[in-house]
Amino acid sequence: MKALYILIVSLLLPGMQPVEANTTSDLNSKIIGKWAVTLPDVPVFSDIFAFSLDVREKDKAMVFDLQGADMDVRDMRFTEKNGKLLATLCIGEFLRIAIWEENGVIKGSVDTLMLGELSLAFEKIEYKMLLKN
Repeated sequence: MKALYILIVSLLLPGMQPVEANTTSDLNSKIIGKWAVTLPDVPVFSDIFAFSLDVREKDKAMVFDLQGADMDVRDMRFTEKNGKLLATLCIGEFLRIAIWEENGVIKGSVDTLMLGELSLAFEKIEYKMLLKN
């Protein structure tokens, strides 16, 4: 009986692999690209209502460019922690950005000194090739 148990376990072990539900590397592959980002909790007339975020991999790290009203930030690095991409930058004040995936949807927040924590809404910018007939 013990020999049968050992045989079954030895046949099953090579096929077993650890599974992580929401790894940062999965998030990395999904977040790469250009995004239109809005802050739904901020009035439309605010200077920081919307911006573009371009995320890419550079030198084995996730980096981003951020452009919007009076903002032009280049090659900022994300750090990875607990399945989230995190960044701190200074645009008039220090901002802490967090991006994660929840139920297949990219979500995020920005923590500011003046306004507190605000949610971010992401919409992927798709580039379509226009063909002339």
